[in-house]
Amino acid sequence: MNFELSQEQSLLQESLFTAARALNPAEPVAQRWRQIAATGIIGTCVAKEDGGSGLGAIELLLLLEALAEGQQDNGLSFAIAAHTLSCVIPISRYGSAEQKKKFLPGLINGSLIAANAMTESESGSDVFTLKCKADKVNGKYKLNGTKTFISNCAEASMALAYASTDASKGFFGGLTAFLVEEDKFEKGTSFKKMGLESCSLGQLHFNGVELANESVLGKEGGGAVIFNYSMEWERICLAGIHLGAMKRVLEKSVAFVKQRFSQGQSIGKYQGVSHALAEMKTKLEVSRQYAYHAARSLDQKKNTGETAAIAKLFISNSVTSFMQQAMQLFGGYGYIADYGIEQEVRDSLAATIYSGTSEIQKNIIASHMGI
Repeated sequence: MNFELSQEQSLLQESLFTAARALNPAEPVAQRWRQIAATGIIGTCVAKEDGGSGLGAIELLLLLEALAEGQQDNGLSFAIAAHTLSCVIPISRYGSAEQKKKFLPGLINGSLIAANAMTESESGSDVFTLKCKADKVNGKYKLNGTKTFISNCAEASMALAYASTDASKGFFGGLTAFLVEEDKFEKGTSFKKMGLESCSLGQLHFNGVELANESVLGKEGGGAVIFNYSMEWERICLAGIHLGAMKRVLEKSVAFVKQRFSQGQSIGKYQGVSHALAEMKTKLEVSRQYAYHAARSLDQKKNTGETAAIAKLFISNSVTSFMQQAMQLFGGYGYIADYGIEQEVRDSLAATIYSGTSEIQKNIIASHMGI
C-alpha cells in the first residue's frame, strides 16, 4: 500500500501541527477549543457551499493526527474529534438546507458544541434496545428519555439525539435522529473519570421535549442509517488522535532512553529497551498504514463497515499496549504525574470502549465472515 501524501496534504498537516504546538495548556479548555476551531479542522469534510473545506476523510484523519501530536491534551483532541465525527459529519450529510444554514457555521467555528446522544444506561453497545421515545402528538414529537456516557455533555449547545418513533419496526426503520437545542434538554452531572479529563462525560435528560418536524435529521425512521454512517467515520478517523499521541510519546521515549545511563551507557543500548521501542514503532507504523487505507476507502465510498471495525479494533488495542510499553520504559518516572506518561496510559484505555467496544468490533468482523 502506497500512502505517500501530496504536497497539499503535508502542508495542511504541518499547519495544524504548528497551531497545536502554539496552544498554551494553562489556558481554559474552551479557549483552546476555539483556537483549534479557527484552523478550520472541524469543517474539513463539510462542503464548500456549506462553509467547509470540501475535503475528504483522509485529510481529516491527517489533521486529527497533527492535532494530537502537537499538543498533549488527549481529552481536547477527543472532544473535538467526537464533535466533528459524530455530529458535524452527519449533519453535513443528512441535514436539510435550513438545518445546515442554522447549525453548521457555529459548529465549525466552535461557538456551538454538539453532543451525540445515543447511549442509554441499558443500551450501550446494544443500540437495538433504546428506551428513549419520541411520540407524535398533534403533529409534533414528544421526546422522553435519558442518555448517558455522552461526550461534551457539559458544554453542549445542541444534541444529535436518537429516539424510537416506531418500536414495531425495530432499530432499522423505527429509530429517528433529532437535532435538539440546548434550551430543550437538561444536563445531568458530569462523571468523574480516569482519563480524557478535558472532555466532559455525563447524562442528558429529555423530559417531554416538544419538537417540530424541522428537528428531524434526515427522515423519520432513518436514524439507524445516520448512526451507522457516523460510526464508520468515528471508528476510522478517531485513529488520527491515537496516531498523533503515539508519535509524540515515541519521540519522548526515545529522548528519555538516550539520556538515561546505566553502567556507563545509555539504556537505549540494551536490547530489552531497544526492542521495546522497535515494537512501539511497529505498532505506530502498521496502525498508520491501515488507518490511511480505511480513510481512503471511506472517501471512495466503499462499504467500510468491516474495514472500520478492523481499524477500530486493531488501533485501539495498539495504542493501549503502546502506552503501557512507554510506561515500562520510563520505569518509576512513568508512574509519576509530572512526566505525563501515566496520563497517556489512562487516556488510552478508553479507546477500547468508545465508538463500540472491542467486543462489538469483533462481532462486526465475524458477521462479515458469515459467522
